[in-house]
Amino acid sequence: MTRNIQAGKPALRERSVRSIRSPLGAALCALSALLAPASVLAQADFPAKPIRILVPLAPGGGNDAIARMVGSRLQERLGQSIVVDNRPGAGGVVGTEIAARAAPDGYTMIVVNNSHVVMSSLYPKLSFDPLRDFAPVALAASSPFLVVVHPSLPVNNIQELLAWTRANPGRMNYGTSGVGSPPHLAGELMAQMGKVDMTAIVFKGIGPALAAVLGNEIPMTFPNMLVGIPQMKAGRVRALAITSLKRSDALPDLPTVSEAGLPGFEATIWFGFLAPRGTPNPIVDRLNREIVGILKQPEVRQQIAGIGAEPLGGTPAEFAAVMKADADRLGRLIRERGIKAD
Repeated sequence: MTRNIQAGKPALRERSVRSIRSPLGAALCALSALLAPASVLAQADFPAKPIRILVPLAPGGGNDAIARMVGSRLQERLGQSIVVDNRPGAGGVVGTEIAARAAPDGYTMIVVNNSHVVMSSLYPKLSFDPLRDFAPVALAASSPFLVVVHPSLPVNNIQELLAWTRANPGRMNYGTSGVGSPPHLAGELMAQMGKVDMTAIVFKGIGPALAAVLGNEIPMTFPNMLVGIPQMKAGRVRALAITSLKRSDALPDLPTVSEAGLPGFEATIWFGFLAPRGTPNPIVDRLNREIVGILKQPEVRQQIAGIGAEPLGGTPAEFAAVMKADADRLGRLIRERGIKAD
């Protein structure tokens, strides 16, 4: 009897220890989950609610078109609603400031173009830094401009345009969509490289600027291909060149500005997605993968081509490099040309 009781004691103690350890382990696991960083848990569930894509410009432009084109398909891929929120004002500053102040959780993105990276050069008192306060997500597309003039202007190519401008000081006014906008900087670059005087006339968009050329109020502007090609084909404007480094498949007979007289000239507009600084890398990478996947879809590529642009893609790091390079290059142009925002 004694042996049986003594032999049972270790087994009883073992069962008791196990019974104590099991609830303790569960409690520790629960405590560990409670102490886990909220950002880690949020990343695991992302996305768990609608995502907002800010557009810092009015509806109808390239930024808006890219946001809606990608957003509608992102909604399908992520299983959450995508809300495109247009917040125009102050050349894009208003909407961009909203994005900079948004929570860095992946539920806010903004679609920007080249104008974003030169904001600090134009507005020295910004409450945000266009480079440091944003996390690049994906470079979506890029598009060149056309150099178009009114048919009454007696020029047929870039060399003749520059010669006419030198022979007619103060008369070469070109239309632009805003101070520091890509069409404005295209004109400033042409004036600098061609060593001529050209005056930028600011309109509320490239559409009104092109209308001013059609009405012979100004001689020249830099429209995108979407709005420029129909007017060119109708004979209402004369296209002299395209501003990319290579010719366009849509206009293979139209020379580039570079080959037509200003070697190395390049002026394009790109569109890309940013998130607020501090957005977790796994979320940025997830959004990048989804957006790049969308940009590879044949129907999307066709739609982007339909607005005169070329679909891109790439990694967040590659987009960051593009932004930094343009900030340096275009910022230097702004300083050298003495361009200031009102």
